[in-house]
Amino acid sequence: MRRQWLGVVLFGTCSIVAAQQAPPGLPTPRLIQVYPIGVSTLPPPQIHVLGMNLTMATVVKVTGTDLDEPQGLLFSHPGLKAEYLDSAAADIKLKGKAKQNATAHTFRVTAAPDVPPGIYDVRVVGQWGVSNPRAFAVGRLPEVEEREPNNDVAEAHRLPLDTTVNGVFAAGTDVDYFAVTARKGQRVVLACLSSSMDSRAVPLLEVFSAGGQRLAGNRNYKDNDAVADFIAPTDGDYYVRLSQFTYLSGGADHFYRLTITTAPWIDAVVPPAVEFGKPTTVTLYGRNLPNGQPADGYAIDGRPLEKLQVTIQPPTDPAARFRWNYPGRIPPPMALMEGFGYTFQGPNGVSFPVPIILTDVPVVARNPALGAAPDKAQPVPAPGEIGGFIAQRGEVVWHRFEAKKGQQFVIELFADRLGTPGDFYFSVRDGKDPNRDLSGEQDDDNDTLHPTNFFTRTLDPPPFRFTAPEDGAYYVQVGCRQAGLVYGPRMVYRLRIAPPQPDFRVIAMPYSRHYQVGSAAWQGGQQAYDVFVDRRDGYSGDITITAEGLPPGVTALPLTLGAQSRWGVLVLRIAPDAPPFTGYIRLKATGSPAQWQGPPLVREVRSAAIIWGFNQQTNTPVLARLDHGLPLAIRPFKAHFALKPDWTKLKINDKPEPAQGVIRVKPNDKFVLPLRVEWISGDKQNLTLAAERIMPGNQEPIIVQFASQPTKDKPEAVVNATVRANIPPGSYPLVIKGTAQLPFTHPATKKGGNVPVDVLSEPALVVVLPTSLAKVAVTGPPNNQIKPGTSADLVVRVERLYNYQGPFQLAAELPPNTSGLSVQGGTIPPGQNEGQVRLTAAPEAKAGPVNGIIIVVNAPYDAQYTVRHEAKINVNIVKK
Repeated sequence: MRRQWLGVVLFGTCSIVAAQQAPPGLPTPRLIQVYPIGVSTLPPPQIHVLGMNLTMATVVKVTGTDLDEPQGLLFSHPGLKAEYLDSAAADIKLKGKAKQNATAHTFRVTAAPDVPPGIYDVRVVGQWGVSNPRAFAVGRLPEVEEREPNNDVAEAHRLPLDTTVNGVFAAGTDVDYFAVTARKGQRVVLACLSSSMDSRAVPLLEVFSAGGQRLAGNRNYKDNDAVADFIAPTDGDYYVRLSQFTYLSGGADHFYRLTITTAPWIDAVVPPAVEFGKPTTVTLYGRNLPNGQPADGYAIDGRPLEKLQVTIQPPTDPAARFRWNYPGRIPPPMALMEGFGYTFQGPNGVSFPVPIILTDVPVVARNPALGAAPDKAQPVPAPGEIGGFIAQRGEVVWHRFEAKKGQQFVIELFADRLGTPGDFYFSVRDGKDPNRDLSGEQDDDNDTLHPTNFFTRTLDPPPFRFTAPEDGAYYVQVGCRQAGLVYGPRMVYRLRIAPPQPDFRVIAMPYSRHYQVGSAAWQGGQQAYDVFVDRRDGYSGDITITAEGLPPGVTALPLTLGAQSRWGVLVLRIAPDAPPFTGYIRLKATGSPAQWQGPPLVREVRSAAIIWGFNQQTNTPVLARLDHGLPLAIRPFKAHFALKPDWTKLKINDKPEPAQGVIRVKPNDKFVLPLRVEWISGDKQNLTLAAERIMPGNQEPIIVQFASQPTKDKPEAVVNATVRANIPPGSYPLVIKGTAQLPFTHPATKKGGNVPVDVLSEPALVVVLPTSLAKVAVTGPPNNQIKPGTSADLVVRVERLYNYQGPFQLAAELPPNTSGLSVQGGTIPPGQNEGQVRLTAAPEAKAGPVNGIIIVVNAPYDAQYTVRHEAKINVNIVKK
C-alpha cells in the first residue's frame, strides 16, 4: 500500500497537468476534483441579508473533462442529494471563481441527518455518461472552506474547535495556516485526510504555540493522511501549519480535509477481526476516549494513547458475511477481506469510522504479557485466530496451537493488509524443539491480482499450508522487520490458523487499462468490465460471472474463468433502441462446489475503480480502490461498429465444427473462427485486432494470430488460434478487441480529428479438454489368483492431476471369449484416491490364466465429456 502511494508522489510531480487532460478517444466523463470534498449532517447555517433569512447550503464544485450538460450527481448513499445551480447562482456562491464551462459545474449538496459519518462516492452524470467516482465525506461537525490568503501566521484562517475545513495546496509552495483557541488541558486531535479522499496531496501537519514552539507534527499516518494531537499547555491560541511535503507539487488535485476536534479518535482496535454474528469485546486504542485509561505507556509520535474496552456487535445478516460495508477507503490489498465500519459515540462526539475485519472462526486477543518465549506462548484455538500487536521494542511473539497427525491447516498472517506500517513474517516451529523450523521463514507475498489495474501485492507472507507430522503442540513465531523502531497498538496483526476452505473473491471495474473512467455506452454499442479472480486454499473450479439488474435493452453473455484464468472481460451489449439509463448494476460469481461437494459457491462481485491513471502505456500500477457500485450509463448516440464472430464457420483442426459460444478443444489443437466488422454509423475505417490477455507473463494459454486485419473495404478477419501443448485443462475466455481511428468533432470544444475507438467481442469460452486426469495403478488379489466360486477385489488407486477433485467411475473389460468370470464396477468418490473392482469366478470356471483384463477409470468432465483411463492386469484362476 505505502509503496503504491510513494509512486504517486513521484509520478505526481511531473504529470499533474497531463493527468487533467482528456485522454484520447470518444468523450468519457472524468471527474478530477470535487470541492469542497464533504458536507455536514448539521442544518446549514443561515444569514440575515436585507431583511431576508438565507440558508447557506454547501455548494460543491466539480471539475473534470467531458462533464458537458450535467444532469446531476450520483452518490453511493441515498441520503445525499444534489441540486444543480445555474451559472449566475454559482458565480454568487463562488465569489468570483471560475465560471461554468464544459469542465466545471456547481451543485447544492445536502446530507440527511441519519447519514452515518464516513466517506462515500460521488459521480457526475452528464451528456456523455457517468464519471469515475471521487471520495466525498459526511461529517457531524460544521464545515468551512479554506480562506485565502492564509500563507503565514498573521494571515491564519481562524477556526473554532470542532470544525472541518476543506482546502487545496494550489501550488507546491502553498502553505496554509489555521488558528484555534483551546483551554489548558484540552486534547485536540487534528486529522488531515488526503489519500482517503482520493487526493494527490502529501500533507505535512504541524502544530505550534503562539510563541512558536512546535507541539506536534505528522505525515504519512496512514498512506498520505496525517494525524496529530496536542494537549494545550495554557489557555490561548494555537497555529496549525499545513504544507505539501517537499513542496514539489500542487494544484487542483491536491485537496485535503482537515478536522480539528475534541471528539474521540480511534488509532487501533484489538483484536482487529471479530467472528461474524457474535458480540465481541475489543480494546480501542486512541485519543479523547471517554473514561479511557492510560494505554500502558504506548504512544504515537510521542503522544500518549488511551485504551477503552467496548463490546462490538458484528453484522448478523448472512449477506454481510462476504462483503465490505465500510464507509471509507479500501485499497486493493485490503479488498480481498471482508468487514464493516465501527464508530464510537461518546459525550464529546462521534469518532470517524474504522474498519473491523470479519472472520468465520473464534478469535482471541493477544495478552501482551505472554509470547516472549516458547514456554510463555499464548494458546490459539485451531481453527481460530489471535489478534494483537508488537508490544515491546524488538519483540518476537510466540503462539501455540494443537494438531493431530495428518491434520491440515492454512496459516496466514495479516498486517500490511490491515494498514499496519510494518513488514511482518512468521515461521512454524516444532512443539518439542522450538529451534526446529518446520516451514522456513514466511515473508512477502509477491503475488498480485493484476500487475497494473488492481495491484494487491503486500508485505504480508503468503498463506502457508501446514500438515501436522504427529499429534502434539506446534508454535508459530511472529516478527516484524521494523520492531526495533516501532511498536505498540498501531503495529497490529492477526494470525489465522484454520483448515483449508477453498473459496474465491471477484473484483470488477469499468474496462480501462490506464485512465479513470465511469460508463459511457452508446446505443448499439457495449459496456465492458475488467474482472479479476482471487482463488484461495486451492479452489480450482470454474467461476462464472453473470450480470443482474440490467435495464431494458441490455444483455450479457456469462463470462467463465477456469482455474488458470486470473482475469477476463465481461461485455454488456446495448441494443440499438435501448432507452437512456444511468444507475448501478450487479455482478454475481458462481463457482462449482468446492471439492465437488455441497452447493455451488455464490459470491457478490466487488466493484472497484481506477482513482488516478496514466496517460501513457506503462507497467506502473494505477491507483485503484473498491468503490460502492458498478456504473452503467446509456446515451442516445449511435455506436460506430461491432465485432461479430461467425460461429457457423468454426473449424477445429480443419474440420467444420459449428458451435455457439463454446469451443471444445484439446492441447495442441488449432481452431479458426471468422470475425466480421458490422458498421453501425460513420465512415468505415481500418481496424487492428488483438486478443485480450487472461493471465500474467508471456505464456498465454491460447496463441491468437490474424492473417490479415479488417479494412474499410474488406471488413472480415479470421482468428487463427493454437492451443498450447502444455496447457492444463480448463475453461479459458477468449475476447477480441478491435481498435479503429475514427473522425470525431467534439460538440462542446468544436475540435476534431481522428480518435481511437475500442470495441470488444462477446467472450467465447474455450474449453480445453484433458487427455488424462489421473495416473492409475491396480493391485490384484494375493499372487493375482482367484478360485472358482469366490470373489476378489482389485484395488484401483489414482494420483489426481490438475487438481481434479471429481469422482471416478470404475469398470473392467474382460478379454474376448472369457467365460466363468464376471466383474462388478465401483466408484472413487470426490476427493478420495482409492476404489475397488470386484472379480467373481463362477463355480464352473475353468482353471487357467486370464490375461489383459482392462481396468477402465472414467472421469466426468465439463458435463459433456468423459476422460477414459486404462490399466491392465492379469489374474489366474486356480483350483481349490
